[in-house]
Amino acid sequence: MAKELFGGKISMHIPPSFEDVSDVRKVPDNQEAFADVNTDQSIIIEILEFVKQTTNDDAARYHFDSIATDNDAEDFSTIQQITQLTSQEVPNLPSDTLMYFCTGQQSVAKFNEKDPNARNLVNIYLALLRLPNYDTDIVITYNIPILIGAASSSRQTAQEGNIQVGFEEFKRMLATFKINNYDLFAA
Repeated sequence: MAKELFGGKISMHIPPSFEDVSDVRKVPDNQEAFADVNTDQSIIIEILEFVKQTTNDDAARYHFDSIATDNDAEDFSTIQQITQLTSQEVPNLPSDTLMYFCTGQQSVAKFNEKDPNARNLVNIYLALLRLPNYDTDIVITYNIPILIGAASSSRQTAQEGNIQVGFEEFKRMLATFKINNYDLFAA
C-alpha cells in the first residue's frame, strides 16, 4: 500500500519497517523523511527548485553533491552511475517528465561525530524527477549504510544494509510514485 506524502498530494510505497521521522523531530516542509532504526537506513523525498544545469546528468550530480555537502561527507564524488529512468520504471508520471537515477557512495558521520573512525560508508540511490513546467525538481534518496565505522554511535544499534535488497525496494518505490495533486507545486 502506498503511503500518503505532503498531505496526500503525493503517494509512494515506503517499506513497513520505516518510520516517519517527523514523529521524532522537525522536518522541513519541503521534505518527507523516513528511517529504519534497525538498519540506520533512510528515505527522503524533497521538493526543490528546478536547477538550471547544462545537462540533466549535471542536475543529478548537483543534487548528489548538495546532499554530500549537507551531510559533511568526505569522498562524496564517488558517483558510480547516472542513467535516465524510463516510464516503465516510473509509470505514474506524465511522459514529458525528465527522470534520472544516480547511485554513489558517501562517507558520513552521524550527529557530527568528529572521530574519523565514526564515519559510515553509505550507499545512496537517488532519483531525480524534473518538472520544468512547475520549476520543480523532486529528489528521492534511499540511504543505506554498508560499512559502519568502528567508533560510530550506530555501531551498537544498527546493522549494515544489503544494497541489492535496497535497490529492489527503491525500484518498488519509484514504480509506485504518484503525484495526486499538482497544486502542490503552485507558486
